[in-house]
Amino acid sequence: MNLGRVVVIALGALWAAAEAAHRRAERYDVPTSAAETLLVLGCPPGRHGRPSARQRWRIDLAVRNARPAARFVISGAHEAEVMAADLIARHGIDPARVTLEKHATNTWENVGRSAALIAPGGIVRIVSDPLHARRGERYWRLRHPGRAEELRAAELYRFGEHPLLKIATAGYEVLLRGLRYRPSGSRIWQQVEAAR
Repeated sequence: MNLGRVVVIALGALWAAAEAAHRRAERYDVPTSAAETLLVLGCPPGRHGRPSARQRWRIDLAVRNARPAARFVISGAHEAEVMAADLIARHGIDPARVTLEKHATNTWENVGRSAALIAPGGIVRIVSDPLHARRGERYWRLRHPGRAEELRAAELYRFGEHPLLKIATAGYEVLLRGLRYRPSGSRIWQQVEAAR
């Protein structure tokens, strides 16, 4: 078998595994009449402060899940402003519906800091790629056990959508799982363990 064929087969297998991982992570709850907030988890911007492909994907997922009165909380120290500008520019969302959390530097902090910006008693949908969103939901339940019932799953998975990003994000989540979320000296893991 020649090298080209091996590479094509390997890439196909990676893509299929990533699709399967994202599909398994997908859950979706039907919208209700309660007040709804979409908590969009940040990720690094592209060059020169432009929205990265991952940021645009997350914004598109948020818009896909937004009901007419839904609010958006976008979280991330260096990401929230870029993502909010993209949300407003590309999708015409009223800036009054967007709240920024500009201090979080990781998923644990995204979830922890954003809860104070979301009124209790409504519905919270965490938006990111499916695997990252499920990790965000786990963190929400650990950090805010009294508000766990507010979580509802967003519709995040579509077959064939962003295959390269799915491979990258699935690989990252597998790496984290392989480390059992316990990177050496990780302050995030220490906080997760303390919250249990």
